[in-house]
Amino acid sequence: MKKKLILGIDVGGTSIKFGVVKDNRILSEISLPTFAYENPKRVLKQVETGIIQIFNKYSLNDFSGIGIGFPGVVDVENGIVTSAPNFANWKKVEVRKTLTKFGLPIFIDNDANCAALGELYFGRGRELTNFVMVTLGTGVGGGIIINRKLFRGESGGAGEIGHITIDYSGPLCKCGKKGCVEAYAGNSYIKQRTIHKLHEYPDSLILKLVEHDLEKIEPKVINDAALKGDQLAIKILRETGFYIGIGLANIANTLDIKHFIIGGGISNAGPILLNSIKNSIKEHGVKNIVKNVKVLSAQLKNKAGILGAASLVLSNLRMK
Repeated sequence: MKKKLILGIDVGGTSIKFGVVKDNRILSEISLPTFAYENPKRVLKQVETGIIQIFNKYSLNDFSGIGIGFPGVVDVENGIVTSAPNFANWKKVEVRKTLTKFGLPIFIDNDANCAALGELYFGRGRELTNFVMVTLGTGVGGGIIINRKLFRGESGGAGEIGHITIDYSGPLCKCGKKGCVEAYAGNSYIKQRTIHKLHEYPDSLILKLVEHDLEKIEPKVINDAALKGDQLAIKILRETGFYIGIGLANIANTLDIKHFIIGGGISNAGPILLNSIKNSIKEHGVKNIVKNVKVLSAQLKNKAGILGAASLVLSNLRMK
């Protein structure tokens, strides 16, 4: 019997990635802009457009289901995104109901939960019993794996690492609170901090890489500059790791978890960022709990969202 295909959809703040998955591999992939700054109807229209484009290339009958990772709090049982901090005007949006027209089972979860599932089944977490996945990008998300099962919490919101407060008088986060981890480690905040410090480093390689156009500063530029020894870039990465580590120390103290897997754009900086996170966890955590902590880079990289979303279908239909 021919094995069924799965459509994994990774909805991000900037782009939506669609991947056809079979045997733990992505056979083909497309990407569309999210338009998160507009409204739910516009975003869901993009999701529908991508699904149609995929189904124009493959037979609908070959698919066993659709898995969707979404940034925000998700009512998994009812397929509703109850809130999405980095999306405009999102409140209790019935995503599954909107997509039932395609006639396939649809499973939805928080995007970081999906990334955690992807690492659990196909990546760095395959040999781990417990770990926390941290996703760095437009926002900062997280997924918690306990006893090799995803912990969603009572309302589906477990793992909102980006909105742990690490300084109640710190910078304002998009969620409306002050001093969230995301207000230090989200892409736009890292960019702002870099621009603010450039006057102290007028010869920074970052300026050369962006041709003195500050709007072009992004995590990849900072990563590239750091890998070439640029002192400002290294400073920014170490600061970012320090702030992330404070948040993760709180999680370690609470759950006594030893492994943290870091994924997302700026995580590609490797040891500079990861060592900073690890050192910060050890500095701010309870000594006996964090002494053997390990901070690992995500193995699936940017494929974690798609493969994780696909794993929602695998687990729910018991196809593994």
